[in-house]
Amino acid sequence: MTKRDDLKSACDVTVGFPHDGDFTPSQRLRAVADFLDAKGWAAEETYLDGPVTRALETETARWLGTEAAIWFPTGTMAQAAAARIHAAETGRSTLLLHPSSHLELHEDHGYREAHELSAEFTPDWRAAVTARDVEAAGSDLATVFIELPQRHAGGLLPSWDELEAIKAACRARSARLHIDGARLWTCTEAYEGRALADICAGADSVYVSFYKDIGALGGAALAGSADVVEAARVWRHRLGGLVIRGWPQVPDALRLLPERMARMPAYVARARELAAAIQAASGFEIEPHAPLTNMFHVRIPLDGDAVAKARDHAARETGVWLANRFWDYEAPDYHSAELSVGERIMAIPVKRIAMAFAAMAEYGGKG
Repeated sequence: MTKRDDLKSACDVTVGFPHDGDFTPSQRLRAVADFLDAKGWAAEETYLDGPVTRALETETARWLGTEAAIWFPTGTMAQAAAARIHAAETGRSTLLLHPSSHLELHEDHGYREAHELSAEFTPDWRAAVTARDVEAAGSDLATVFIELPQRHAGGLLPSWDELEAIKAACRARSARLHIDGARLWTCTEAYEGRALADICAGADSVYVSFYKDIGALGGAALAGSADVVEAARVWRHRLGGLVIRGWPQVPDALRLLPERMARMPAYVARARELAAAIQAASGFEIEPHAPLTNMFHVRIPLDGDAVAKARDHAARETGVWLANRFWDYEAPDYHSAELSVGERIMAIPVKRIAMAFAAMAEYGGKG
């Protein structure tokens, strides 16, 4: 183990991933087994064809208000399938992406290297995609990818009117709209009175993650019309996603979905309380200023070496481990700590986390 690992292990509180709480692998597997037994699902289920997988896909489509949904082992694969489907439908090959899109930053440019698609980018890192961005895109525009919420801006969302304008702009361009909804589950709190189905209405496809916020072992879904889902079924096979068995991931998602969806308002409320406490204790900027979902970023004006030392100082002083990594995509002398409220943070007193950031600020001010 490294010195950093030793320091992290010595802390009695860890804020980061996994956000859904502390458990051992055997405890999680027992919970999945108990769920399957309680439902009477004892038969073997192969190649994602059986009552458990169908139940999860049906439940996902119900939440999102789409005709159908299909389970994928990863979100990267699900979004690649969406991009290929919409490129074929439109006869075009360009994606409109935000510069912080997962496709651009975290997938080794699979859209380009594996799927021979190209990308245009919206101009502003810290602004959400707008209808004007859609209108300004080139003539080869196949699909607009909009991330709801936008992770690298701390969970930023367009206003409701802007979201509706984006949908209209896509229709006017005969372009497809895909929602990268890895963290979509808590967006309803920002759009008060709007269900997930309202948010997704007018989109041609929607991706959701089952391990982000829901806290399942893994897996994702791609939702849309029946035709899109049938095309996605072919692409899942082509991309190697037709796994022989979907458990324990599939039943774990099905087990947790209703429970965690009921908890989303509490997660968002805690995020807002926590963000205010951190800002007051440390003076660090919160992005966005008032969290819109259950996630936000704490912007820290330190370079990479200094921010790691400040985190380690806070761990020694408070017993709280704040982050394994800090994002530095915008500038090397500014780093962001990402906080995502789930069962883990719900179990930690707000004051302890705020005081750990205060210790980081104190250390940084001395540097």
